[in-house]
Amino acid sequence: MVQKRASDGDGGAAPAHAEPGAALEAALDQLKPFGLYQRYVVILLCIPNLFAAMYSMNYVFVAELVPFRCVIPECEGWPSQDQFSNETVWALLPNSTCERYQPLNNNTIDSCHPKDYRVVTQECEDILYENDNTVFSEFGLGCRPWLRTLVGSVRNTALPLALLLTGYVSDLWGRRTAFCIFSGCAGALGIVKALSINYNMYISMEFFEAMLGYGFNSAGYVMVVELARPQVRAAFACATGVAYGLGGVLFALAAWGLPHWRHLLVTIHAPALLLPLYWMLLDESPRWLLARGRGMELTAVLKKMARVNKVVLNEDLIKPLESNDAQEASKTDGNPWLRLVKSRVLVGRFALCGWCWAACSFVYYGLSINSVSLAGQRHVNFALNMAMEIVASLLLMMLLERVGRKRTVFFSFLLCGVACVVPFFITHSGTGLGLFFMGKLAITCAFNSLYVFTAELFPTHARSSALAATSLVGRVGSILAPQTPLLSGYVQAMLYGGCSLSAALLVLLVPETRRAVLPQSVAAAEQLREPEAALPAPPPPPPARVVLSADM
Repeated sequence: MVQKRASDGDGGAAPAHAEPGAALEAALDQLKPFGLYQRYVVILLCIPNLFAAMYSMNYVFVAELVPFRCVIPECEGWPSQDQFSNETVWALLPNSTCERYQPLNNNTIDSCHPKDYRVVTQECEDILYENDNTVFSEFGLGCRPWLRTLVGSVRNTALPLALLLTGYVSDLWGRRTAFCIFSGCAGALGIVKALSINYNMYISMEFFEAMLGYGFNSAGYVMVVELARPQVRAAFACATGVAYGLGGVLFALAAWGLPHWRHLLVTIHAPALLLPLYWMLLDESPRWLLARGRGMELTAVLKKMARVNKVVLNEDLIKPLESNDAQEASKTDGNPWLRLVKSRVLVGRFALCGWCWAACSFVYYGLSINSVSLAGQRHVNFALNMAMEIVASLLLMMLLERVGRKRTVFFSFLLCGVACVVPFFITHSGTGLGLFFMGKLAITCAFNSLYVFTAELFPTHARSSALAATSLVGRVGSILAPQTPLLSGYVQAMLYGGCSLSAALLVLLVPETRRAVLPQSVAAAEQLREPEAALPAPPPPPPARVVLSADM
């Protein structure tokens, strides 16, 4: 009788000559899917997500429209902001905010009586703002509203560069290194942006802060996905979504308590200066270490995980990872991007994911930006809008595992498309507002699901770069979204509905990844599919009858 080793548990034990990728999967299976070590890492990486929401959406309040009007020097001289609501002056103004009536005697009068002004209008010589709390009023953008919406477009134009840079640094130097570099840049450049002396400096810093500071969120997300086992991968990813939504709610509160844009930016960016300290608090991603052939560092991380989780790790799993086989395994794919481009399957998958990202980001940011223009208090509306992130993430924790990635994304896009179009066929304002938030909830579900789905569709060697590249293509939508307030509500609804419904149909062409092992190579990614449900074990054979011979 052969005695089974105690370490041969659910993960199994790989022999010393096993392929390093299989040995790593077996080792991770033994280390508990939700042990103390995993919980520690997820909590640490959820904290930066609080700030990520503030950084990506701060222009909604920082560059917010402030009421303004023309100054009538013949009536009021050069007034202060306390005189903004002077009813006598407002009676001398036409409906246009950038025009005023001409005085009869060309500035030689000193009168507030309407009879002393022509019906003919002229451009304002000077503009008075209700307050100087935003970039819009402080830098005098009143009669140039396109400069205000340009802020969001410039930021989102920088994000493709940020994603390319993040993918390159993350895949070449490591997820932890990328996180620490880009988080420090986010804090420093955000504070410099708060010190801008004019509009040109502000919008330039908006670009550079987005390009060099956005990547810490992406690098941290990849670390979470690569750490998680298939059965908890969706839950881990959704936890970061909850943190992002909570960060948006906290930002609405911060913007309400700190109305001046400079104070607000300094307050939300200063904590990011501490995030590079994560270098001492986090370990590098085991999957990245394997892909780079750094076997000794990989085994050290696995042993630490086992020690923290109080698990005895099978030593037979360590040997293939410590040996030179791991170094050789990292070279077998050659240039992963070259092989990915040569793969028609992965190129087609990349194109489909790119359109889904573009549609999703256009609708998501379009609805988020327009939430502050809804009826009601703008901070409350924005907080409710970001609270949909929390609700969506909690729903996804159940849906992604029970329903699957593909069907969850499909129905989310479908629901969003319907919710964006239906309000134009009903007249009840409350129902329209409810459908708006339903659409925001649905597109948030789609957005958060795409992060999980896309990361699972590509091989480890190029996972961070592929996620960055598909998101980069999607940023075309986020670049256009800040301009949607200039469009009519009907045109916006048609654009949102059309993008959502087309993405819903295209996502049906992508394979399901629920419970699938993350592919290490291009070949594994091409053959990716959801594991079939385990069949019940066949009943044991009946015991053999023992026939005793009469001669015995």
